[in-house]
Amino acid sequence: MIDSNLQALMLTGAYFPDVSGAGLQCRSLIAACSGGRIEFTVITTSRDPKARFRDTVDGVPVYRIRAGAHGTLATLLVRLSQIAYLWFKVIRKTDVLHLHGFSRKSWLFILLGRLAGARLLLKLTSLGEDDPGSVAACGPLARFFYNRVDRYVAPSEALCRAYLEAGFPERKLVAVPNGVDTVRFSPAAAEEKAVLRERLGLPRDRLLILFVGHHSREKRSELLVRVWNELKLPGTGMVLIGALDPANYEVDREVVSYLRQAAASADRPGPLILVERTGRIEDYYRACDLFVLSSVREGMPNALVEAMACGLACIATRLAGITDRIITEGEDGLLFATDDRQALAELLTRLAGDGRLRVQLGARARETAVDRFDMRKIAASYGKIYRELAGR
Repeated sequence: MIDSNLQALMLTGAYFPDVSGAGLQCRSLIAACSGGRIEFTVITTSRDPKARFRDTVDGVPVYRIRAGAHGTLATLLVRLSQIAYLWFKVIRKTDVLHLHGFSRKSWLFILLGRLAGARLLLKLTSLGEDDPGSVAACGPLARFFYNRVDRYVAPSEALCRAYLEAGFPERKLVAVPNGVDTVRFSPAAAEEKAVLRERLGLPRDRLLILFVGHHSREKRSELLVRVWNELKLPGTGMVLIGALDPANYEVDREVVSYLRQAAASADRPGPLILVERTGRIEDYYRACDLFVLSSVREGMPNALVEAMACGLACIATRLAGITDRIITEGEDGLLFATDDRQALAELLTRLAGDGRLRVQLGARARETAVDRFDMRKIAASYGKIYRELAGR
């Protein structure tokens, strides 16, 4: 008798064409696992009222449940019918349910996964959000569902430490970093960079500083723009990629308001370009010269690893057990203390004025990404976990 392919169900908050670091991570992982006798299905949410419930992305079935719509009986009935469909069509046939992050919407799927006899894997995404201590603070019901998981995957040392300090069993923990498609995210030669800038509408004669992430208080995009504005660095520009709609719970209205005003102001050192959506984020990495991660909280920042894979010189906040385990300071990137405006200003000035250093840091960053975070290696680790959980 020939064994059937392992059925893996991925649950994530957003998925292509919606832009999110988690969604991109899931999509890259699924692509890297192709051919390994693992069949994936994705269940996600979407705020787009035009999004189809049943979709296909890269040949993978994707089901989108409408998020953000409340208050009507019709909406409730639609969601219940969708859940019922997913139960009969997908969930009850699932071997491994992979939850990318933990939130209230996870509770129902943990319950359904248990009823279906699936094994449950939870990928922790952010310290202070879905680590055990943070979940415990949300009440007994959150703790109950959180504890029903068979395996916890922590992408950073800080999340591993938080898990163990909360008293959870070490046998259920696996440390696997986030991965990056090092073919898709790769450096661009000078000629290709010029072509990319032309196509993306970016200035060709500027040193471009890139930020990627939600415009929330914790990501500190406002801090970065303020420091850059105050520096008045000649010959520079800035590109910020991230959702601008305050209806998105991760977006801060005041931060977006400031960024829009700054982009429209004539009193800035160069162009400030806000990009809300893109289906080819790698093109922006490859078109820019310098990347900044200014966050005060992360799990393991996908954007930083993607920038490194593209050979960008990177500046990041020093987050213990997270960014300081990705970047070796002075070798493949530079670090500064959270909210230290002066330190950030000094690093921006230093890299903007030293092309040789940018090239050196970028080349070493690329080596680090390929050696430690290549998605093919990460996919092999997940494939092993899936098979162990499913008894294959």
